Amino acid sequence: MTTTSTKTGKEKRRGMTFRQKDALVGYLMISPIMLGILFFAIVPIIFSLFISFTSWNMITPWEWVGLANYRTMFNDRMLGIIWSNTLTYVLIGIPGSIIVGLLLALGVSTAGLRGGPFYRTVFFLPNITTTVAIVIVWSWLYDRHFGLFNNILAIVGIAPVPWLSSTAWAMPSIAFMAIWQAMGYNMIILAAGLKGIDETYYEAAKIDGASKLKCLRYITLPMLTPTLFFLVVMQFIGFFQMFDAAFVMTQGGPGHATNTIVLHIYRTAFTFFRMGEASAYAWLMFAVVFVVTGIQFALQKKWVTYDA
Repeated sequence: MTTTSTKTGKEKRRGMTFRQKDALVGYLMISPIMLGILFFAIVPIIFSLFISFTSWNMITPWEWVGLANYRTMFNDRMLGIIWSNTLTYVLIGIPGSIIVGLLLALGVSTAGLRGGPFYRTVFFLPNITTTVAIVIVWSWLYDRHFGLFNNILAIVGIAPVPWLSSTAWAMPSIAFMAIWQAMGYNMIILAAGLKGIDETYYEAAKIDGASKLKCLRYITLPMLTPTLFFLVVMQFIGFFQMFDAAFVMTQGGPGHATNTIVLHIYRTAFTFFRMGEASAYAWLMFAVVFVVTGIQFALQKKWVTYDA
């Protein structure tokens, strides 16, 4: 017994145990992605927080200025404009894309509908198409002189609408395009949620004489609230960071009608080379998204139904 124990102790001291080797292999496997997260996410986040307290143009050495960038940001008249534009886009885009996605999900999930997979694929295609390509096509559709939308309006006797050249229409026009792009993703998620609803609820409702509208109101929508909550949170984060559509389609114009928070951060950093001020705007945006997302999670108990 003593000899065996001594040999086991010597073997453990000579090399790693099986559990240690297994853990080492696991760490080696995840090391590429962990290094990527470290160098391309964590380090840039910490660095952006640091330079938000400095004056730096990427050429000359940085200078510590404390809270000066944040004071400049809150005193900037553009702050109210860009936040108003961003909120307009969010408040049009999120409800619109979810409502249209729900209608499409109800349509493709209808029992006996032929070609359901085909329609799901067609509606989902805009979501996997590059935004720049979509923006170029929609810019043609919105053209005031030969665009498809104004040609349709001319047929019914309505004057052409300056979709992208009017301060009143520019941001809603971009939001309508975003609704079209996002509706396919929302449709897929909501269609999956619809499949998760037990058919016995509808059968019991039919026995009690409930109409389709009442089934939608009292069964479908309450049972879909977890899916709707997921979409609201994810869509808010995505829509709030809108950049490419406004940058390519209107360059933030006309005037500042489509100048969003992310577009303003980009211009402040890479047009005017005020990196510290741009980082301050970025951290303000992060704080708003974090707080609003936290509020959404806190309020979900009041409207999200997880139990039947």
